[in-house]
Amino acid sequence: MLKTPIGRLRLVGLLEGSSYLVLLYCSIVLKRMQGHEEAINIPGYIHGGLFILLCLLLYLARKPAGWTIKTCAMIFGAALLPFGPFVIEPWLRREDHRVRESR
Repeated sequence: MLKTPIGRLRLVGLLEGSSYLVLLYCSIVLKRMQGHEEAINIPGYIHGGLFILLCLLLYLARKPAGWTIKTCAMIFGAALLPFGPFVIEPWLRREDHRVRESR
C-alpha cells in the first residue's frame, strides 16, 4: 500500500477520515454535551496535520495517476465530508491497481 503514491494517499485518507470522526465525536459529545472545552485541541491538531498531508499526497499522486483537476477536486471534496474518504477508498484502490498494471 505504501509503495505507490496512490497507496500512500489511500492510507492517509483512511487515517484522516478516522481522525475527522474522532474530532466530530470530541466536539459534539465531550465539548458540547459535557463541557470539556479543551477536548478538541489534540484531535484537532492531529486531524489538521493529516488533512495537510492528504492534500500534499493528492498533489503528488495526480501526475503518475493522470488525474484531471476535476478528479482531484472530487477526491479533495470527499476529504471534506465525514465519511467521504471511506466512500472513495474502493475507487482509489482500483485506480492504484490500474496505474500499477499500466507500468
